Amino acid sequence: MMDWSEQLLRGESILWQGRPAPRCYTFRNWGLASLGLVLFLLSSFWQMLGMQLVEDGHPWYLALLPVPLVIGSFLLGPGQILWARFAWERLFYCLTERRLLIRSGVWQVKVRQISLEEIESWQQRRHGEHLASIRLVQSRGKYIILHCVEQPQYLIAHLEQAIP
Repeated sequence: MMDWSEQLLRGESILWQGRPAPRCYTFRNWGLASLGLVLFLLSSFWQMLGMQLVEDGHPWYLALLPVPLVIGSFLLGPGQILWARFAWERLFYCLTERRLLIRSGVWQVKVRQISLEEIESWQQRRHGEHLASIRLVQSRGKYIILHCVEQPQYLIAHLEQAIP
């Protein structure tokens, strides 16, 4: 597990810590990624045809027309999956008696902290018997989602005590 000693306040202790399940977190947007993959394959084919047309003497811009679609569909499909996998490497959750800490970031690691007093309610979305995403609703109408928490019953037990 993660070493949280630098982020803990004096007298603060860890009640629960965890991280997302890797496959669940990486493929949580699989429907959108599948659509992106299909678009990527089609636009890549279009790109290939455009390059062949340019070789046959047609205007050079025919090869450039599909480039934005190729890039966008890659980011929507395979790129999204790769980005989520890299993000998972550095994503950790920690609950203390005062705050929720979330360590994340692909290029630059940052630690977000949310006081338990700011959290008004929570909801869970089950992904399986021992897997759920927890949505924490804050007082200012904002919310944060702890994606794909393994063994969520331990976190939920502490949330039920901390949030009236």
